[in-house]
Amino acid sequence: MSSRNNQDGFTLIELIIVIVVLGILTAIAVTRFQDITADAGVAATKGNLDTVRGAIQLIHAKTLIAGISVSNPEFPTLVEMNNNRTSTTRPVSVRDLKLIDGPSGPNCQNPNICMPENTVSPLGTFAARSLVVAVTAANADARIVSANSGWAYSPDSGDFYANQVTPVDGKGTTANRW
Repeated sequence: MSSRNNQDGFTLIELIIVIVVLGILTAIAVTRFQDITADAGVAATKGNLDTVRGAIQLIHAKTLIAGISVSNPEFPTLVEMNNNRTSTTRPVSVRDLKLIDGPSGPNCQNPNICMPENTVSPLGTFAARSLVVAVTAANADARIVSANSGWAYSPDSGDFYANQVTPVDGKGTTANRW
């Protein structure tokens, strides 16, 4: 009777090599995924900036057509920005308008803090990342980072920007300069 010594399967060394290769591939994939997540946050914040800036310019244009006055300032006020709605005391063509699509005033997730979230802000709460604080026109020109809020806005000049320096985008531009 002859004994059969034919073995099927992989050796221990072959299995270890496969596991090491899979580990290396996983490490590379996780690193790339983390970069994609950070890039997505930057893109979302830039999109929110463009949306709000467009709304400010639209309100500004409608205000210029209606005529600037004490009850109809040239740009939205800080309260109007945070409420996402123009005042009911403005002229009819600019009265009670939403700046951006979404809830306004007391209907927001945090009442009267209705701007979109600054998705790259390091602040801990949604309300803080969505809050708009007022800055002077000179500080807005210099893009000075002021208080603990997601956004900075000058009601005098209509400038709106991310109220932080980090992160830096792919071109090396700091967040307050986007």
